Amino acid sequence: MAVISPNTRVQPHSAQINSDDHLVVGGCDTVELASRFGTPLYLLDELTIRKAAEAVKQGLAQYPESRILYAGKAFLCLAMCHLIDDLGLGLDVVSAGELYTARAANFPPELIYMHGNNKSRQEIEAGLQTGAVNIVVDNASELALVGQIANELGKKARILFRVTPGVVPDTHHYIATGHTDSKFGLPLAELQAAVALALEQKESIQLVGLHTHIGSQSHEIEPYLEMVEILADCFQEVKLNFGLDLPELNIGGGLGIAYLETDRPMAIYDWAQKVSSQVSKSFRSRQLPPPFLVVEPGRSIVGTAGVTLYRAGHSKLLPGGLRYLAVDGGMADNPRPITYQAKYTACIANRMSSSSAEQPLTLAGKYCESGDIIIKDTYLAADTGDLIAIFDTGAYNYSMASNYNRTGRPACVLLSEGRADAIIERETNADLLRQDRVPDRLLRRAQR
Repeated sequence: MAVISPNTRVQPHSAQINSDDHLVVGGCDTVELASRFGTPLYLLDELTIRKAAEAVKQGLAQYPESRILYAGKAFLCLAMCHLIDDLGLGLDVVSAGELYTARAANFPPELIYMHGNNKSRQEIEAGLQTGAVNIVVDNASELALVGQIANELGKKARILFRVTPGVVPDTHHYIATGHTDSKFGLPLAELQAAVALALEQKESIQLVGLHTHIGSQSHEIEPYLEMVEILADCFQEVKLNFGLDLPELNIGGGLGIAYLETDRPMAIYDWAQKVSSQVSKSFRSRQLPPPFLVVEPGRSIVGTAGVTLYRAGHSKLLPGGLRYLAVDGGMADNPRPITYQAKYTACIANRMSSSSAEQPLTLAGKYCESGDIIIKDTYLAADTGDLIAIFDTGAYNYSMASNYNRTGRPACVLLSEGRADAIIERETNADLLRQDRVPDRLLRRAQR
């Protein structure tokens, strides 16, 4: 039986159209969800997440030993931590806040990997005090700080070095990270010296492997295969120079998803199968033992599961024929289009069978920026009052959302077999004031 890889399709795995011509996700009518929870509204289809995780597991099934980490930066909250734990996945965190969330969910510390190119003393201390957390060290100065803190705490830090292999994937330059002048990781020329420094600190540092991540939203396999070859060379050099067989290889994630019907990303199952096969081949050809293989998918696990619902507001037809249809959200809940020109697919959730419009319209956000455009030139026959669904918003939408224009972030609802559970509540105006403080001198002036 063929393995389902949700990252190759635009809509969630459970998406259907009911007898009322409404979009249904996770067995729930999106029109009813909008009425119940309000808009804008983030939806997450649990089935799609589970299918994606299973596809990675099946792709790695023939590799001797491996581990899947979910990249929390794509989307993280307490419920997501519990779901990922239920799926048997580990977790990649990149901040004190993500680590705190994982700890609050009682996520197994030995399955947490800490990333970041500028970890603070407080973040490193929190990681070491959590338990057997794995720290991915980005640079030589961070190695020194990790060693110092581990020594002070009487701990032994389990670390991997992040290296920059010089591989550039097929993606936007803002989300490519494997090039030689990237802000992330050790240049290959510095790796051997860093290994020597780590081995000098055996009381506080346990070097277990190497990590790399070449970027995000890549559709091609070739950069990953090239990356594996380069990393295998690094493992071989470490063995030649230090007599050390590093036990672990972490190849990151970054596989893309289909945002448009014309997108053709590699299926996540095929990606996992081909990458793990290449690891076996590359290490075997160098007479090296197969490493414990770690992969870190994020977007390809949760991206396709997400749908954002908006209510269409005012429509505007300009003299030149350009038509704008504004929605009740935009760049504050989805900054990806204005940040790196991300493309999306939309539908009219309350009229799924409506035919295409003869003239294009631009779906515009409500925020005070000319670049606040969700989709330019779409042929939706949408108008004021319609419910607009934007697909593939599970990754990097909520996690990059802001309170721009003093707007609260939307609620997020997890959908499964007809159940709709709010896993993140909508922020209220009171929430926006919660951290505000007014100096007494200003209060006195106001009282005059």
